[in-house]
Amino acid sequence: ASGYGGVFKTEDGGLTWRRMKPRGGWYHVEMTGADEIWLLEGQHPGGLGKAWLWRSTDGGKTWNEELKGKLGHYWDLYCRGNERWALCGDSPCFRSDDGGATWRQERFGGLLQGAFKLAMPADVRTEKGLAVYVIGHHQRQPRLVKSLDSGKTWTTLPLPENLPERIFRYCLHFATSEMGWLGLTDGGVLFTADGGATWERRSLPTDQAVTALWLDQFGRGYAGASNSDHHRRRETLYETADGGKRWRAVLGGAKHVSALFGFGPGRLWAVGDVPGYVPNDLVAILDY
Repeated sequence: ASGYGGVFKTEDGGLTWRRMKPRGGWYHVEMTGADEIWLLEGQHPGGLGKAWLWRSTDGGKTWNEELKGKLGHYWDLYCRGNERWALCGDSPCFRSDDGGATWRQERFGGLLQGAFKLAMPADVRTEKGLAVYVIGHHQRQPRLVKSLDSGKTWTTLPLPENLPERIFRYCLHFATSEMGWLGLTDGGVLFTADGGATWERRSLPTDQAVTALWLDQFGRGYAGASNSDHHRRRETLYETADGGKRWRAVLGGAKHVSALFGFGPGRLWAVGDVPGYVPNDLVAILDY
């Protein structure tokens, strides 16, 4: 799913696709099984009655609405194991730890006034639970919070000063519970190897906003860069082999990447669109 174009399904790794949903505001799709799919829909600019969470248990043939009438935005959706999180910006956010059977509002310990992106690497489970990171804002300033017990308690992490505005467009990716990257709106990428205690700037060679991040625990991966202006075509996908110390462009032209998913550095899917007056969905596949 990549915004307006629709929702599509593949059963051969992306070689062929068939439409499962018509055109509309389909922003996030998550799979928790071969037949269980979660889909977060939204209508710009958001607000109560303009965001919907759907669940299918039959491979997308039929859908049931979850949290009916409660969602006010559609910033992020995370589903893994029994964890379900729906982040709604300045509107109330919701989570479930029983696969969606029951839901409760998540307030992040009162540390965030808005929540936009979540990362839960789920690589190591301690006696307390899993590490969770959420980027949002407090009094309109960027704020990153962390939980080490699957969201029961939260602490604030330090971030460098004078970060760019438009916090809602930041992107967040953690390959492990300690190693992660934060993409900014000026081409900046912040890297941490100690769970957010300290940060190092490892920026892309561009001033384009970072739209997507995927890296593995060895620091191999990719970053998407905003390329939605069809009057000025630029690079849209960058590759790194050293955690972001160095980047090289690998894809450009009339393409904009908004999300990345990978099983490894040689098995990657990028979804986005072809910029223009009539947007078209785009899927790029790296397989070697």
